[in-house]
Amino acid sequence: MFTIEFQPDHTIVTSLDEDDMCEDIQMVLTEESVYLVQYDNELQETQTILISFQQLLDLFASLDRSEGSYYVERKDNAS
Repeated sequence: MFTIEFQPDHTIVTSLDEDDMCEDIQMVLTEESVYLVQYDNELQETQTILISFQQLLDLFASLDRSEGSYYVERKDNAS
């Protein structure tokens, strides 16, 4: 299950682990950046990872690929 929340300057996607093995994870999307946020029970703190949108596209594209090196071409919205 996941939820999507639109804010004026960002979007928050929250994914809940349906097997209750992992903490919820949030993906916070701005125009320039993507933040992955998850609470760590062992450390008793929130962990945040900052990645670019291109890195996010690479991660998604990797799910359908075999071993190797790839380049994901980003389409320009201006065309």
